[in-house]
Amino acid sequence: YSNLREGGVESRLVKLSRQLMIAHIMVLIVYGFWRSCWIYSFFWTQGDLMCRLFSVLQALPFHLWSNIVAAIAVDMLCCIGSPLTSYRNGATRVRYFIIFSWLGAIICAAPMAVVKREYKLSVDELGIIFNTSFDANFTGDYYQCTTNVDLPPWIVLWNSYFHVFTSFYGPLAVIIICYSTIGAILQKQMTSRRLIADGGNSIAARTSATKARFLRATIAIVCTYVLTWLPYQVLHVVQLVCGDDFECADNASKFNFLQAIIIASTCINPFLYNFGADRKNRNSGNASTFEANKATVVVSMPVHKNQATSETLTFLPPQRTRSAANLNGSV
Repeated sequence: YSNLREGGVESRLVKLSRQLMIAHIMVLIVYGFWRSCWIYSFFWTQGDLMCRLFSVLQALPFHLWSNIVAAIAVDMLCCIGSPLTSYRNGATRVRYFIIFSWLGAIICAAPMAVVKREYKLSVDELGIIFNTSFDANFTGDYYQCTTNVDLPPWIVLWNSYFHVFTSFYGPLAVIIICYSTIGAILQKQMTSRRLIADGGNSIAARTSATKARFLRATIAIVCTYVLTWLPYQVLHVVQLVCGDDFECADNASKFNFLQAIIIASTCINPFLYNFGADRKNRNSGNASTFEANKATVVVSMPVHKNQATSETLTFLPPQRTRSAANLNGSV
């Protein structure tokens, strides 16, 4: 009846949400500090190399964010669909999820180093910006970090479509497939869950309740992600479709504030990741997404009734004779 849990192993959902926190911090650094300095100085003053690096770092956290949310959906599907396998391989699987999420984010953001570059503004362009005219002998050097004008337009366009798909619509498709499958699996399990509840199996009921709690936590993360990202991503697609239509692009640009919703959500989302904090010292039965603390022993004690004397005998757990610090993982 004893259930020994691996000591010191954190919840897989906590590990994944920690990667989301890293992505949020990166967004705040790039947009809250670095880009603010650029806006303050108006012109780009940090050189071509930093321009390319800034462009990559501007895209990287959004790719990482989407990849981790998709990984959470896949992990939840594994937990619901195959709990025993998920329990045995969960820690390794999440480790791979994190590695591939970072690799995917870096690979998808890397093309921005080619598409963007430092560009020296001409006298005519400066005149348009400042709404004035400059003397022909004007020799000031002013730069912006912008799209590489030396690239063929079709490369820039396809990179934009690639960025939109890999940063949102691709992960969104994975999320939809995973939660649709989870819904179908849970629908099939409804009958067995009723039987468990009617039979009074407290351990199975507690396991089911723990899974439901973590499922609600992942749904909250996913819903926040979709609701904050979808408006701007739809706008981004509209801007790409507009192409050279100036009026269409001008109307679409009026809704660029939608990107601020995504950035603002980085300050709100961490409150969603505080799930289960009040239960961190409680065991969750056999649920595959939550592990107990180090050297925790959970014992489910059977109760037997002596038929001869009609006495109820409860087998008590043995008393600890050493502190948890001296157990060294053994009991």
